[in-house]
Amino acid sequence: MHVQQVCGRACAVRVRALRCRGAVTAAHTAPSEQSSPPRGRLLVLGGSGFVGRQLCSRALADGWSVVSLSRRGQPEEAEGLPAKTLASVDWRRGDATDPDAARTILQEGGFRAVFHCMGMLFAGDLNRLVSGSGSLPSPGATYDAVTRQSALAAAAAAAELCERSANGAPPPFGFVSAAEAAWSFDAPLEWLRLYLAAKKSVERELLDGYGATTRTLRPIILRPSLVYSPDRPAALPAVAAFWAANALGLPGVDRPVSVDTLAAAAVSALGDERASGVLGFREMEDRAAAAAAAAAAGSY
Repeated sequence: MHVQQVCGRACAVRVRALRCRGAVTAAHTAPSEQSSPPRGRLLVLGGSGFVGRQLCSRALADGWSVVSLSRRGQPEEAEGLPAKTLASVDWRRGDATDPDAARTILQEGGFRAVFHCMGMLFAGDLNRLVSGSGSLPSPGATYDAVTRQSALAAAAAAAELCERSANGAPPPFGFVSAAEAAWSFDAPLEWLRLYLAAKKSVERELLDGYGATTRTLRPIILRPSLVYSPDRPAALPAVAAFWAANALGLPGVDRPVSVDTLAAAAVSALGDERASGVLGFREMEDRAAAAAAAAAAGSY
C-alpha cells in the first residue's frame, strides 16, 4: 500500500500572514529565487510531508517556483532538506482540506501546475508511527476529507485558474495515489477499503472527467506501493519483503519505490506535455532513470 509514511533555518526569512477566506492562517517564507522562473508557479499540497519535501526540491531544480501548502508550514532544518529548498520554497501554513484553501492561493496568478501529495494511512495516533514526517491527523479527519475532498476541490480550482502552456496544453494536476488502487478485488480490511475508495474516486474524476471529458487538466497519477528512503533503516525489512513478494509474482504486490524515484518521476511528468494518466512503479523508475541520465549528460 502507499506507505510513503514508513519509512536554525538556512537564512533569515521574511514571514507574513495570509488569511484564507477566514478559515486558516498561513505564514510563508518569501522565496529567494527569481520571480518568474522558466516553468512558472507550482502549488504542492502537502509539501512539508515525506513525499512533498522531495517533490519541492526536485521541482525547484527543474525551474519551478514552488509554493507549498500544509498544516506544518515550513519544515524544520533538521529534517534534512537542502538549505536552498528551505530558503526558496514559499512555505504556506494552512488547512488544505478547506475547500477554498487551494483556490485562494491559485488566485494570486502565475500558476501552471498543482500536485496533491497529502494523505494519511491511519485516521488516528497510529499514523504518527508510520508517517515519514511524523504527521498526526487532525481530530475527526477522514480519508474522504483528507484525500477525495481536498484533491477534487484543488482540481476544480486548477482547471479554472491555472495557466495553459505556450502550446495550449492543459495544466498538469498530479496526484499521489496507491498501487492498490488497481486491485480488482475488495481490500480485506475496512480502513484499507476506505483509504482506497478515496484514492479511486479521485483517479476516476481526474482521468474520466478533467482528463477525457473536459480536457481542462492533464492528469498525472502516481501509483506507488511502499515508498521508502535508504536513510531510514527501520523501513528496510518491509522494503525487502515487498521486493521479495513482487519478485515471486504474488498478486497485488508492487515493487517498492524510493521517495527520490517518485519525486523525480513526478517532476519529469509535470514538465512533459505528453505525459498523462497512470504511472506505476516501472514507469516511475524509467522516468527517474531518464531524468538522471539527462542530468548527467548536461553536467559534462
